[in-house]
Amino acid sequence: MIKNIIFDIGMVLADFRYEAYMRDDLGFDDETIRVFKERIVENPLWNEIDRSAIPLDEVIREMKSRVPEYHDEAEIFFDRVVNIIASYDYSRPWLEELKAKGYRVYLLSNYSKDYFELHRKSKFTFVDLVDGMVISGFEKINKPEPEIYKILLNRYSLIPEECVFMDDREVNVEAAKKLHIHAFVFNGYEDARAKLDTLLS
Repeated sequence: MIKNIIFDIGMVLADFRYEAYMRDDLGFDDETIRVFKERIVENPLWNEIDRSAIPLDEVIREMKSRVPEYHDEAEIFFDRVVNIIASYDYSRPWLEELKAKGYRVYLLSNYSKDYFELHRKSKFTFVDLVDGMVISGFEKINKPEPEIYKILLNRYSLIPEECVFMDDREVNVEAAKKLHIHAFVFNGYEDARAKLDTLLS
C-alpha cells in the first residue's frame, strides 16, 4: 500500500527553463544558446553545482572559463539565474490534492544548496506542503547514488515498498527501484497522473 509520494523537482514540479531563460529573458541568439547549453548546462560541472561539495563561486568561475568568447553573456547568465526555474501551474494543486487524500509528500532532488535557497523563496509554490525533503546540495551527494535515497528513507522512517518516486531521468528511477521503491519516469503531468493513479488504486 502506497503511503508516500516522492517527487523530483526539476522538470517534474518546476520547469528548468534554461533555453527560454536565455532566449526570452536574456535575449541570447540561437548560437549563443547552443554554446551555453553544450558547455555550461549540459556540462558535468552542473552536477557539481547540484552536489555543492565545491563552493559555488569556484564552479561558476570554472564554467565561465569554458565560454571565454562570451564573457559578458556569462556574467548575465549567472547574475540573473534566479529566473532559470519556474513552478508548473499544476504543482501546488496536485500536492494539495494528494495531501487531502492522506498521502505524505516528499522531495528528492539534485539541486544546489545555494540555488535551492534562492528558488524556494521566490519561485517554488509547493515547498511548504511537503512532509520532508532531501536535496543533494545539503547532503553533498547526487542521485542516482543509492546513499541519497537511503538518507530520505532513514530520515523520515519510510518503508520503501510504501513509497512511489517520480523523476524525469530514467537512471534515477532505476536506482530507486533497486531499493524496492515503486518508481516511474515522469513524462509530463497527465501521463504521471495516470501512472500514479494506477499505483494508488
